[in-house]
Amino acid sequence: MRSRRAGKPEQTLMRAFADGERSSAERLYELYSSRIYGLGLVMLGNEAAAEDLVQDTFVKVWRNASRYDSGRGSLDTWILLMARNLAIDSLRRRVLDARMMEATRPRDESDPSAGPDAIAETTDLVDRARRAMAGLSDGQRAALELAYFGGKTSAEVAELEGIPLGTAKTRIRTALLKLRESLESSHDL
Repeated sequence: MRSRRAGKPEQTLMRAFADGERSSAERLYELYSSRIYGLGLVMLGNEAAAEDLVQDTFVKVWRNASRYDSGRGSLDTWILLMARNLAIDSLRRRVLDARMMEATRPRDESDPSAGPDAIAETTDLVDRARRAMAGLSDGQRAALELAYFGGKTSAEVAELEGIPLGTAKTRIRTALLKLRESLESSHDL
């Protein structure tokens, strides 16, 4: 009985927000903007990305306001989970953008003074590394990219991926071992 009473004001607030009541939008912003911004700073690492996360979260909350059900969880959890998921999507886009930039960069651009042998060796190493990365599971690849390309700790990887800390550490270590094994075996060929 107690949880129904606690959920009712949240449900009413979300209904009013879905109906476009300005005061409800102001109240939600007052309650959650600083928390979403803080989450964005921690997860995304810069102020501009954190500000974008606040805006994107409130747009998503507005679009989904009619779907909020206080019986399934608190408004805090619903909104902050939405913000977290948007932040994870943003991190994944960053990794994908970095990979696309690397993939489209001319191969001989790495060292303009390098001779043909050095360029060929570097190109071969890059190709072997890409094949080795492609051989990882999605979970291992995501954990490794967040840890090494995203600069995240194992704890941050665990939080971002929604997995236990031990699983994050195992995925990172297994991915590194597989990469080393793959690079060593393809080098011997």
